[in-house]
Amino acid sequence: MLKPKYYKDNFRLAYPIILSSLGMSVVQFFDTLMVGQLGKVPLAGVAFSAAITTIALVFGQGIGMALTPLVGQSYARKETKRISMLFQNAISLNFFTGAFIVAVLLLFVPLMPYLGQPTEVIEAARNYFIVTAISLFPAQLFLAFRHFMEGVGNTKATMVIIISSNALNILLNYLFIFGVWGFPCLGVLGAGVATLIARTLMPLAYLVYLLWHKHYRKYFKFFSKENFLLHTHKIIIRLGLPIAVQLALECISFSMVTIMMGWYSTVALAAYQIVLTFVTLTFQVACGIASATTILVSHAFGRRDKTEVSCYSMSGLHLSFLSMGISALCFIFFGRQITSLFSTDIDVIRQGAMLFVVAGAFQLFDGAQSTLLGALRGINDVTKPMKYSFLSYILFAIPMAYCLGFLFGFGPCGILSGEALGLMLAALLYYLRLRKSLSALKL
Repeated sequence: MLKPKYYKDNFRLAYPIILSSLGMSVVQFFDTLMVGQLGKVPLAGVAFSAAITTIALVFGQGIGMALTPLVGQSYARKETKRISMLFQNAISLNFFTGAFIVAVLLLFVPLMPYLGQPTEVIEAARNYFIVTAISLFPAQLFLAFRHFMEGVGNTKATMVIIISSNALNILLNYLFIFGVWGFPCLGVLGAGVATLIARTLMPLAYLVYLLWHKHYRKYFKFFSKENFLLHTHKIIIRLGLPIAVQLALECISFSMVTIMMGWYSTVALAAYQIVLTFVTLTFQVACGIASATTILVSHAFGRRDKTEVSCYSMSGLHLSFLSMGISALCFIFFGRQITSLFSTDIDVIRQGAMLFVVAGAFQLFDGAQSTLLGALRGINDVTKPMKYSFLSYILFAIPMAYCLGFLFGFGPCGILSGEALGLMLAALLYYLRLRKSLSALKL
């Protein structure tokens, strides 16, 4: 039986990350709520745009996430100069990664009409997509600061910066979408402009904080041209690229579900956007627990303490089951009421209620796979999980979604059920991998 200490340690680190992540999801919540007032076509446009930009966002997050276990292991060994070198090279790597992501997304704009979506949805999405794509550059820079701080065990600074910027984002959403208080009425585009402004301020705020705080200012003292090394970039990429690919594969799978919903009908797409908003919201709790698990496992790994590596892995999994079990019950029993908050369209409400039942059914598996991955990242085990993601989400979930939704005639619920089966398979494979890795671990 695990000691309460392991749960307390996880929760202490997890709750600021959860609040930070929930803050970002709350912005999506208000985007959906405010844009939903403009009608189902603008709402579908935001859903379509998000299906593409989110893939790029999570890919960039994956590259950035490599910094947490690397810094965490060095922090446990009190290697200040190495931490500084990792941090410096992560900033430069994220700069180039962000520029690359934006360039790829902007080149994708002419291809949008060829994805089988209604013409009016494409028109509603285009400008919003362009502005949101540009906002990913400052977001990527922010990740270097965030994951450095998580590696040294500080999760509260990120929470304050994200919550503050998200409050600003929501306010700017209201001003720019509806054109109140003398601001231009930009509609859907206003949501993108608000996001760009808020994301630009985030890395600037973090830089000011780190330079102001004497405890973290010391890491900048070791910044130098000599520490700017391609070798260090390769170390981060070697760990970060499999994480990025794994996250992108899962996101591609969910994005394909979004696109399939668009193939089915605008009503299905609008309803799914509402469901996805809440699935993303609850998933952030699991992500917070997973990130805390990565931090704690990486520190234990750096101390070469195999027992604590195992205990922190399992305590994270137990906390994930508890939190996602609660959200599952809420989705199943209150799906119709939740959907009605976002739309007055009877067909959208009916479809959303059914999709929420399916979403509730896969909550436990979604949380488990995230936390198991967090534990595996803490011990630098990332390549095999990437392969399992390809199997689960690309080779299995997407074909199952298409077959259940279209070939077997289960419609939108069948499409989402295919994704649920993929999450179940992924959770099982990650669990078996963690057991094998822990038994083979020699510290």
